[in-house]
Amino acid sequence: MALSANGNFVTQEINPIRTKTMVVNSAAVLYNTALCSLDTTEGEVKPFDGTQTDRLVGWHFGDSVTGNAAGTVFGTICAGGFIVRDLTVAALLNTTADYGADVYATDDATYTVTDPGSGVVVGRIVAEDGNRASGTAHVLMHDLNQR
Repeated sequence: MALSANGNFVTQEINPIRTKTMVVNSAAVLYNTALCSLDTTEGEVKPFDGTQTDRLVGWHFGDSVTGNAAGTVFGTICAGGFIVRDLTVAALLNTTADYGADVYATDDATYTVTDPGSGVVVGRIVAEDGNRASGTAHVLMHDLNQR
């Protein structure tokens, strides 16, 4: 389900997290932890909505940011290269087969190990959280600049 308020990730850095600022689409609201894409029509960042032609650019960290047609608004984007601890991931098998499984995104906040047909791989399961029934795992989010 897409974000409608700020989310919360517990992250573990692999390397120092690199961020960049990007112009927010005037019709968009970026919430904390939202996976973002570059709208190929506008050339501005927006929450990922599953549009195949949009290019994933990373996750927004910080307070929510609302685009504004009257002026330029910037959001802080991290391309990836970090682990999210205890991330809710749909369709986990609850076995060791989860280790190394690709994690797909279907929107700005929904993650699954089942390929939704979109082929949007954003991470890989690197550990379960000790409570397999909870449907959460530690996920290494790929550096989207490297893909």
